[in-house]
Amino acid sequence: MNRRTSMALTIALLVVAVAVPLAAASVVPNGAVQEGSDAENESIAPGEQLSAAVGVQDAELDGEVSERAFGLELANAESDEAKAAIIAERHGEDEARLEKLEGRLETLNESREAGEISEGHYRSEVAKVVVEMGSVERRAAIGATAAGELPTDVLSAQGVDVDEIRTLRERAGERGGPDVAATAQSIAGEGVGQPTDDRPDGGNETARDRGNETPGDRGNGSDDEGSSNGR
Repeated sequence: MNRRTSMALTIALLVVAVAVPLAAASVVPNGAVQEGSDAENESIAPGEQLSAAVGVQDAELDGEVSERAFGLELANAESDEAKAAIIAERHGEDEARLEKLEGRLETLNESREAGEISEGHYRSEVAKVVVEMGSVERRAAIGATAAGELPTDVLSAQGVDVDEIRTLRERAGERGGPDVAATAQSIAGEGVGQPTDDRPDGGNETARDRGNETPGDRGNGSDDEGSSNGR
């Protein structure tokens, strides 16, 4: 299914989802007690959920493309010197990007506390930041692995410090802390920021799929796994 068809189907399903009563929000799997998240989820408009789903999936796709491009660029480098230069450039770009993402989280928190943005908008933007941080982490891991295979003098000549790359990877891996990660998961699903194949659902439930849910659908599980596998 191409992106345009998927988007059209998502919008159509959302229209149906909006008509579903939100009373199902109290239902949770295995009889577990849902701790206060229902009211928060109900404060998020379906349109905001769809916007978040689309934004997160686009960020995931962009991240996957950049990670693969970085790997290919390293694989096609004609010399150790060229490879070290690629690593140095990527590290500089990702370090600057992570600083911007961390600043973005601070701005979002301030705007939320001041009541300048809605809860849905806040969660949507936080989820996208978390996805981008995950991509920075994975690119740093690629860079650290590649740098570890190069001679020290070659790395030094290009200003590459393997420890700095590893530190960047660890910073990005924190995803802004547990509260930020939990906020992102509340709207984009468990494992947001991880590679799609590493998610608990095996990648069958995309962020855009979650945009079709009403708040009450959260925790009810999926009853159409067969249809998902048949896509």
